[in-house]
Amino acid sequence: MAALTELVCGDLMRSVMIPEAPGIRVHEILARTMLESVTGDRSHRYSFATSTLQRLGGELQVKMNAAGVLRREVHRRSWRRETVAFGTVDDPYQPVEERYRLMPQVLAVLAESQTPIALFTSSPLLSRDLPLLRLIARSVPVTVSIAVPTLDPALSSRLEPGASTPQARVALVEGLASAGLAPHVRIAPLAPLLADGTSQLSELLSALADAGAARVSVSPLQLDGDLGTEFLDWLGVEHPALVRRYRSLYGKRSFVSAEYSMKLRSRMGPLVERYGLGGDAVSDLPPTLAPAARLPRDDFSTTSALTLF
Repeated sequence: MAALTELVCGDLMRSVMIPEAPGIRVHEILARTMLESVTGDRSHRYSFATSTLQRLGGELQVKMNAAGVLRREVHRRSWRRETVAFGTVDDPYQPVEERYRLMPQVLAVLAESQTPIALFTSSPLLSRDLPLLRLIARSVPVTVSIAVPTLDPALSSRLEPGASTPQARVALVEGLASAGLAPHVRIAPLAPLLADGTSQLSELLSALADAGAARVSVSPLQLDGDLGTEFLDWLGVEHPALVRRYRSLYGKRSFVSAEYSMKLRSRMGPLVERYGLGGDAVSDLPPTLAPAARLPRDDFSTTSALTLF
């Protein structure tokens, strides 16, 4: 157990290797808590977050008793039915969810307690739960955000190794719209000079509007740690002419310059208006909310960064 202290936050039941998570050791645990207060974290729009899965490197914990623990927490007298967000760190619809099927249980628990739900994901596996979400949305507010960084499959694969294709994500947006769930699309992580051309953005927004997206936000790529270094190494091999320009855009920071952000905002504004994707919920986003704008791990993970729209 000592070797797992960074990952395991409950009682370990067993550790296994399963086909849905090749090369990853899966720890099935009994969680002690589910709800995490993020009120003091400005990168979160919501006050509470929770997760059924948690990834750290080559290990993944699965909270086998997630629904039971969550039910106990949301039925306390002190619970004020504030929105609970999924996917602010790790995508709840990673491939292992196909085996464990934890999300239908926890979604039902939140619906029973009249607790609003916010989902952030990049996985088409969400479509499995669309009938349930549609039913829940009749009585409880449900917000769903899908990350689509680009329509270019090769670049998308570079930005998010092992994640679903852009075409699959656009199809998911269409499915959400058909279910009446008004999908929000996060254009994130947006790779400067590779996917931010006005014609590229116009094509992407056109496809999203046709699929039924209700609104969009955009978040430039952040270059953090080893993954940022790997991306720059790849850039040097595949696009050496852009390396100097990236150094100018980022400097010694992990995020783009304010000048780039302002120019991107000025180009995005007319496009968002043209395609009718500037819903009120977008303008209300705080300036730091944008799950998935950093280079993600290969588990469809999401995290926080600067949002321009």
